[in-house]
Amino acid sequence: MSAVCVETPPLATLRRHRGRKWSTHRSDVLPAWIADMDLLPAPVIRAALRTAIDEGDLGYGPTAERSGIGEAFAAWALLRWHWHLEPSAVMVMPDVVSGLANCIEALTEPGDSVLVQTPLYPPILSCIANSGRRIAASAITGDSIDFDALAATISRSSARLMILCNPHNPTGRCFTRAELTRLASLALDHDLLVVSDEIHADLTHPGYEHIPIASLGPEVAARTVTLNSASKAFNIAGLRCAVCVAQSPALRLRLASLPAQRWSAFSTLGVRAALAAWTDAGADWLSACVEHLSLMREHLVRRLANGLPAVRCTPPQAGYLAWLDCRALALDTAPAQFFLEHARVALSSGAEFGEPGRGFVRLNFATSQDILDRILDRMIKACQS
Repeated sequence: MSAVCVETPPLATLRRHRGRKWSTHRSDVLPAWIADMDLLPAPVIRAALRTAIDEGDLGYGPTAERSGIGEAFAAWALLRWHWHLEPSAVMVMPDVVSGLANCIEALTEPGDSVLVQTPLYPPILSCIANSGRRIAASAITGDSIDFDALAATISRSSARLMILCNPHNPTGRCFTRAELTRLASLALDHDLLVVSDEIHADLTHPGYEHIPIASLGPEVAARTVTLNSASKAFNIAGLRCAVCVAQSPALRLRLASLPAQRWSAFSTLGVRAALAAWTDAGADWLSACVEHLSLMREHLVRRLANGLPAVRCTPPQAGYLAWLDCRALALDTAPAQFFLEHARVALSSGAEFGEPGRGFVRLNFATSQDILDRILDRMIKACQS
């Protein structure tokens, strides 16, 4: 067991939060939808932010080159995933979603097809649609990738870019080395560029391994852009600082050709927080955080099995998002709407993640056991009544 503790503020304190998670719904609703944790950030991050405030360091942030982010993330990637990076390969940006939009714009042309595996994090789908590109979707199950279907989708769509979500959101899958190797082979065979969203990589549960697809070898690295951030693992999404890793100078040049403000809007506090997170003290807290999330994951699975067995849940291998199959409930309305109306619990609607998500909901279990039990009590009671 870790000697470091993670803390969750009392429910009354969480209800005073002005962030999107706690302010979107009525005060009697328990939110378990958007991917923010209820846990307090690591003490080392809170100390770094207090120092910035006490020193009045709230002006425009440093340039990416002087921020130290490239050096810090390269050291973190080596420590966590044995991934060797040059700091010069790391571009700094506000957040992963804006990085996705930047990559789509810089690396494809209007009308091009972008390959994805659905169900998938909705902003990825929105970024593709809003850019004037076409979505080429292949379904993924919780157990395996249908590589034949994926290859057929590539051929049918003439896709130019593959967006990978690893670990996968919403299923929580950590793709194996064998799976990533086959995906990389598809990219090489079909001359696809790869953009890999790896924002949940640090939240891999015991018994599983995160492997950056770009770490598989120089040929893969040359056609891959990897997006990451301390935001999910350390619960600091509002501070707006993320990284875009392009080991190919040619890819970096294409990305840098976009207007500079697409990259430079990361925040002073975000830089401070990320630098604090990617340290030994941050790693100690992260271990305790993953330990807590693993306990909440197991608790969730047990309670569903005992109290709501019609709802199927494959335990996620990474992250704090449970993908719940509610189709056996045979509800007259979408499951997310049912639980909002009848249980006063806000969940993410599976339909937003693409056609394979219909009948599913995504539940965020990154909270205290007390709050998680309140959420589950309401859901179970609503289904029983």
